[in-house]
Amino acid sequence: MRIETTRFGTLEVEEDRIIHVPEGLIGFPGDRRYVLLEHRKDSPFLWFQSLDHGTLAFVVTDPLLIMPDYEIDLNPEDMALLNLEGKEEELEEIRPMAIVNISKGNQKEVTVNLLGPIIIYHPKKLAKQVILYHSAYSHRHPMLLNPNEKAP
Repeated sequence: MRIETTRFGTLEVEEDRIIHVPEGLIGFPGDRRYVLLEHRKDSPFLWFQSLDHGTLAFVVTDPLLIMPDYEIDLNPEDMALLNLEGKEEELEEIRPMAIVNISKGNQKEVTVNLLGPIIIYHPKKLAKQVILYHSAYSHRHPMLLNPNEKAP
């Protein structure tokens, strides 16, 4: 598949890299196909690029890099949408991604949305953004950047 993007120019994306988000992300229900792209080598950041609209891409990161004890409790509806039965080997294949927010006024002010992660189940190439209602996580958790790392 070929797509024109505003950030990366023309991308050729192989079918096996497409991640399907059946319900879309919050605020973007019509965008249901994405691909994860590397930001830079050895960067903690990735891009979650929409394949439905080349202008839409989210900076994401692994929430476990921010909070090593980060936990996600998926409800039965979320598990069903991701085609999960709850088997241990399936749960090991889940990859949470937190959307990164960069302040327009201060590029050093970076937060991550730990309250609404994107859950990706790679074997089926399915994803869903969940809201962790019964948690103390914030949608604006401060992220301390390594002094050598720049915000994307």
